[in-house]
Amino acid sequence: MSSPAGVVLVLLIGAAGGYAGLRLRLPAGALLGALLAVLLAHALIPTLPAIDPTIRRWLQILVGTALGSRVSADTVRRLRRAVPVAALVVAATIAGTLVGGAVVASVLNIDRGTALLASTPGGLPEMVVMADALGRDVPTVVVIQLVRIILTLIVVLPLARLFMVRHGAEPS
Repeated sequence: MSSPAGVVLVLLIGAAGGYAGLRLRLPAGALLGALLAVLLAHALIPTLPAIDPTIRRWLQILVGTALGSRVSADTVRRLRRAVPVAALVVAATIAGTLVGGAVVASVLNIDRGTALLASTPGGLPEMVVMADALGRDVPTVVVIQLVRIILTLIVVLPLARLFMVRHGAEPS
């Protein structure tokens, strides 16, 4: 069980990192900044506690509530046509994930469950929550997912901007 002072310290470090990520205008700045700040803090202060699972569950409830509140019935009705396309993308993604997971498991000599969650291109919080729930190596999943996200942002953001410029859309 984490001490209350330790939990407060970790939350303050995360909040400072999230604020810095927003100020630096990082993609997904709040999440990425908080994650990087806490990872750095754990590297510099090995005795820094992990957040207690009960607190993590409440934070997950908060994130789930915030994400769910952004979807309306109108959104679902408008995007119903996207379901077959999304299913095709998911099928391709699953195939790539299975291959990627096998490669990660083989190269890093880790169990296939951890490797699969580490290489799945879902959101980092979701993969970490699943790794935790399934008793897999959470730190390995976090690090590999973080590298995946950073590399994806470095490659996809310039491509998205180029696509938007070529098709007359204003990048934000």
